[in-house]
Amino acid sequence: MKYEMIYFDLDNTILDFDKSEEYALKSVFEHLNIGYDESYIEVYRPINEKWWKLFSEGKYRKEMIVVERFREFFEKIGVFNLNFNEVAQVYLKGLSSVAFFIEGAEEFLGKLKEKGFRMAAITNGVESVQQKRAKIARLDRFFEFVLTSEKVGKPKPEPDIFFYAEKLSNVPLSRSIYIGDNIETDYEGAKRAKLDFILFDPKNKFEDNIKKVSNYKELYRILID
Repeated sequence: MKYEMIYFDLDNTILDFDKSEEYALKSVFEHLNIGYDESYIEVYRPINEKWWKLFSEGKYRKEMIVVERFREFFEKIGVFNLNFNEVAQVYLKGLSSVAFFIEGAEEFLGKLKEKGFRMAAITNGVESVQQKRAKIARLDRFFEFVLTSEKVGKPKPEPDIFFYAEKLSNVPLSRSIYIGDNIETDYEGAKRAKLDFILFDPKNKFEDNIKKVSNYKELYRILID
């Protein structure tokens, strides 16, 4: 085997975060007894991405961004005077209660496990949310651990989370690889940690000169070669 340890990002690499995200947002509107419009998710996503980018850049704490994203979102759709701390908690509870595999991901991980690969997950997500979702998806069938930036104390692209994973697995990063869907956090973080990286890009969003795959079949072939 070329790699002794394979690390995966979770959201939109293995788990369908978009699906969980919409479920959680709808749960907020149900809690508030406000009618939900299908267009709201497209308003929310760029706002959420903006705040998580600010988090990954170290500009705001996680406790702040999980609240402020909702303040901006609800103001954008014309809803005011809400308790945004409460909204954030309802959303995180909804997000914690479901987990959906991207189509083909579960089978892909099973095949790697059968081949004897060691695997784990490295994610910028909220610790309590990601661990609950990991339990729902029974990721312990495949992964030795799910490591979050919240537990480590610094988000990707800071390399600390990869060094922490190296200690947990006891496998040098030189004999490991990371697969993720985000250039700014996953690729940059792996690069700073001097860790081999493959971009999972099923929608062909990125044209950068980075080693990438568009599906799990391609990824499987690369990993077993």
